[in-house]
Amino acid sequence: MIKKILGILVALMICANLFAQDNEKIYRVTYLKPKAGSMDQLLAGMKEHNKKHHKKGIMKVRTYRVVSGEKSGWLVRTYGPMTWAELDKFSQDSNSKAHRAHGAKVLRPYIGESTGPMYWTPVENLHYNPSTSDKASKMTRVQFTHIKPGMSGEYYDLRLRYNEALEKTNSDVSFSMGHLIHGGERHAIYATFRGMDSWGEMTPSNGPALSSRFNQVHGNSAWGQFLKEVSKIIKKSHDEMRVYLEEQSTR
Repeated sequence: MIKKILGILVALMICANLFAQDNEKIYRVTYLKPKAGSMDQLLAGMKEHNKKHHKKGIMKVRTYRVVSGEKSGWLVRTYGPMTWAELDKFSQDSNSKAHRAHGAKVLRPYIGESTGPMYWTPVENLHYNPSTSDKASKMTRVQFTHIKPGMSGEYYDLRLRYNEALEKTNSDVSFSMGHLIHGGERHAIYATFRGMDSWGEMTPSNGPALSSRFNQVHGNSAWGQFLKEVSKIIKKSHDEMRVYLEEQSTR
């Protein structure tokens, strides 16, 4: 039993090191579900609240409306990037008497449910052709992947091979990669974030199919083997589309 426990701990430490960053950045994410018929009041309250409490530094916020997926109709508030040390300052400011009192007045009456906060960190060496703009995309497609226990290392290797196929065939796709490190299944949930200007970008490009790109780089039967490995590693996946709300955002 002791050997088994030690083995699990070693595996977790290896996974943590695989995804560690030299200068770890975190993003704080909260989902909010408006009460029925209260979306307009909640959006107006957010706009007012942001002007008073979310205009500077790490308090700046982006707000999105989820328009597809299991949380369609919810709002997402994201803060960051920040460090864990800066999170102490964020928590101090957001728990101030003035901040809590104003939120209780203009936000809380219109919120039915909430999820979070959750903390995500970028996995920068698994990004592919990421945007370098500080400006938020009009839309963001988020694809969540839940990994089976102890399979993070294998998933990491698969993503490297996936990105290699894109790079060596000059794919023009663009996405960033992140993983949940606190507030959920740590080291078990990953997500790709793809900025878009419209739904039209969901249409597949006219270039070679992903399977062809993968086989070109890794061998004729590589794509089929890749899918078999994916099925052994991934527990489930789902996605959502987020629409950026400029009036309810300060970054």
